[in-house]
This record gives sequence, structure tokens and C-alpha cells, in this order.
Amino acid sequence: MDGLEARGVAGPFALKGVDLRVRPGEWVALLGPNGSGKTTLLRVMAGLLKPKRGAVYLEGKPLEAYGSYARGRLLAYLPQGGPYPEGLLVEEVVRLGRLPYLGLWGREGEADLEAVAWALEAAGAAHLKGRLLGTLSGGERQRVLLARALAARPRYLLLDEPTTYLDLEHQGEVVALLRALVARGVGVLSVLHDPNQAALAHRVAVLREGRLVAEGAPWAVLTEPLLRGLYGRRVRVALLEGRPHVYLDG
Repeated sequence: MDGLEARGVAGPFALKGVDLRVRPGEWVALLGPNGSGKTTLLRVMAGLLKPKRGAVYLEGKPLEAYGSYARGRLLAYLPQGGPYPEGLLVEEVVRLGRLPYLGLWGREGEADLEAVAWALEAAGAAHLKGRLLGTLSGGERQRVLLARALAARPRYLLLDEPTTYLDLEHQGEVVALLRALVARGVGVLSVLHDPNQAALAHRVAVLREGRLVAEGAPWAVLTEPLLRGLYGRRVRVALLEGRPHVYLDG
């Protein structure tokens, strides 16, 4: 069965029995207040955390049935933060995304070099390739780390707040890139804070206190009653060209 799927995932931490599937060629946006379990769910679906109950399946097989390299060719994860090799050049950081194909001692071939060049260009980071990671701004670093995830040419992409630190122009570029990847058959699951970005996805899933409380098309999920329950009574929703537009009253 195609897809990346969490089935009855409970624990660690906040998760309380979550079922969520991402299909190839589909973008699913994951919303929810802080502490609702969004990052934990991504880490479980990436194989970085083990659930107390339930399981994750990748293309019909339990995730743990894959070796780390085989899993890395299918599935890439962009975390929200963490320690990174500040002393490496940007191009070297992105080349780390090819490790699932090379192993620890493998030699790069033409396909690897092409994948790295494509990933840098796609993420808008090609002009940074000769810079040290530690010299970059937050937005520049975010684009480089996205390029590293893309370098594996994964079938499924898990992104934890991919537009963090990016200005409005580069946020739009990331959204356009996600749409292009999805059109090529990549399945994307992205944690987002902005419901207006989530409105551009195929499906929206909403976590609250570790439970999936809503899932479906953006127009069906991004409603005033639900969003007010998450973000406060000032939230308003208007439909513009069939898509919900979320704003604060006053």
C-alpha cells in the first residue's frame, strides 16, 4: 500500500492514538497549538521516536522493517532546530543528504552531484554553497537545511515549520516548491503555524492535546468554530476564490 501512515500512535509524550496517512503526490498540513504533539508526531513518523502503542507504516511495511539507509532513500525529515555542523560549507551540508545512497565510506557519483546541485537550486540556496553554515542568517540556514532534505530525492518529506525565519518572499518560494514536489509525486507532511499557508495544502489535519480533532479539505477544516477553539475568539474566516482566508478581527 502506497503512503506513509501512522496507525493508532500513542506516546511518547502527548500523542493519544493518532491515525494519519500521507499519500504520494499529496500535501498534508498539520496545525495545532503549542504542545499539541505536532513535532512529536513528525519524529515518530520519521522513525526518530518509538511510539508506546501503534505503529508507522511506509509503503505497506512497518517502518522498523527498513534499514536506516533504505528508509533514508524514501523518507526525509527537516527538523525545526537542533545542532548542526557550523564549520561545514553549505555544499558539504547539503551533500550529507546523499548519505543514504553512499553509506559512510561511499564515493559520490554523477547522480549524487546532480542531486546536490538540484537541491541547492530548488531551495534557493545555490548562491550560498561556498559559505560556512555558521555565518548564515536564520532564513538562509533554513533554506540550506531544506536543500539537505531534498538532496535525497525522497518520496516522502516531513517538514517541521519549514517557513520559520523566512521573509514573505521566501515563504512563497517554499510553498511553490512544495507544490512542485507534490506535482511530481512526492508526499509532503508539514507542520505549520499559519492557517493561511495550510489552506494551500490538499488536506489539513489538526492536533489538540495529542488527538487528531479534525482532518479534511482546507475549506472543511479551517472554520471559525474550530480555529477559535485553537487560537481565540478574535479569529475570523472568509472564503476567497473558494479558499479560506484567516484573519484576526480588530
